[in-house]
Amino acid sequence: MGFLRIFLSLLINATTSLLLLYCIMSWFVSPDFPLRQWIDGFINQLLDPIRRFMPSFGMFDISPIILMLILQLLQRFVNRL
Repeated sequence: MGFLRIFLSLLINATTSLLLLYCIMSWFVSPDFPLRQWIDGFINQLLDPIRRFMPSFGMFDISPIILMLILQLLQRFVNRL
C-alpha cells in the first residue's frame, strides 16, 4: 500500500506542477512553442470535462482553479490511505 500511495502522490504532484506551468505559459509563451503544445494537450484533457459542466464567465476560465481543488482533495485522500 505504501508504493501505491507514493506513486499516486507523485502523479498528483506532477499534474499540479504541470497545471501551474500551463497557467503561467498561457500568459507568456507562444502557443506554437513545442513544450507548451505538449502541456496544453495533456492538461486540456483534464480541463475539458470540467469546462463542459461549468458555466461560462465571459473571458474568464475558472476550470484550472476547479482542477486544482480536485487535485488537492485527491492529495488529501491519498495522504489518509
